[in-house]
Amino acid sequence: MNAMIVLTRSLLRQTVRNRQGLFWTLFFPLVLMVVFSFLGNSESRVDLAIVTPPGPSTVVVTAFQHSPLFAVKKLSRQQALQAVQRGQMDAALFVPATRTKRTTLLTLRYNNANVLSAEQAVGAVEAFVDQADIDLSGRPPLFQVSAQAMTHSHSSTYLDFLLPGILALMTMQNSLFGIGSGLTRWKEKGVLRRFRATPVQPLQFLAATVINYVVVGLVSAAIVIGFATTILHASVMIPLGPTALVLLLGMGSFLSIGFIVAGFSKSQEATIPIINLISFPMMFLSGVFFSVSSLPHVLAQIVQYFPLTYVAEALRGLMSGQLTMGSPALTKDLLGLVIWIAVTGVIASRTWRWE
Repeated sequence: MNAMIVLTRSLLRQTVRNRQGLFWTLFFPLVLMVVFSFLGNSESRVDLAIVTPPGPSTVVVTAFQHSPLFAVKKLSRQQALQAVQRGQMDAALFVPATRTKRTTLLTLRYNNANVLSAEQAVGAVEAFVDQADIDLSGRPPLFQVSAQAMTHSHSSTYLDFLLPGILALMTMQNSLFGIGSGLTRWKEKGVLRRFRATPVQPLQFLAATVINYVVVGLVSAAIVIGFATTILHASVMIPLGPTALVLLLGMGSFLSIGFIVAGFSKSQEATIPIINLISFPMMFLSGVFFSVSSLPHVLAQIVQYFPLTYVAEALRGLMSGQLTMGSPALTKDLLGLVIWIAVTGVIASRTWRWE
């Protein structure tokens, strides 16, 4: 036990002294969070060019100008079309010169080369015109929607959605790259072989290594959560016990995978491509930056069993207030991580080599 404590302290000191490694451990997730949070939380308005006949503004133009959803510019027909074609405006709305007793046709032109802005502009204009038509005609709507949140969640911005995904990504990157690349480097330099000639037991060394990465992972997660909540003003719940449990199980699964990679790899040149092959698909498909539900059905059914998906979904549910300890969905995620640890642990024990 004393040997393991000494080893753990030594490894933690080595990690703290590696300022460059610590910098990149925290710098990458913090930069990702800052960039994506500002992009996702920026005010979304539709830049709308309106072409009207000469004379005073119509009721339609006035309504659009007073709406906070639209940034309106009155342009000529040619200017409006050119602005939409160049991407300077999202769409151009053409108001007819004369109004008949029947339905007035408003023509909306958009550039389908930019699918996202086109869909947003068309949807916003159609919804706004429908509501304005009801308000002006005085007809009561046939249906009304009462939107109610499922829980008392504080999450309301993309940053609140992103933070759990970034924590899950950190868990994977720090554990998988740390243990996989670190142990391979030590094997390659003969450090592990020399350890076997000392009184230190192999299990003590491996346990100290795991504890080192777990401590670094938890401290890094605490720093990122503190930065997100105090500097970026993320509004999330932090149930300490369940959150720590998810992070620990996530680290356990990725540390086990890292041991497998280190067991097979004989050099750093072989390790990094293998780790990238494992981590990159999960990084973009496991719900870190967007919901898994937005993926094609078949692909979503596959990635739901990825360890990173379990970690991201569990953390997101806890931090949004949708899940609590004992919730069926959280139990499913925790059970999935336990299975990953058990299976990869058995494989790692059979593939591990000291040299």
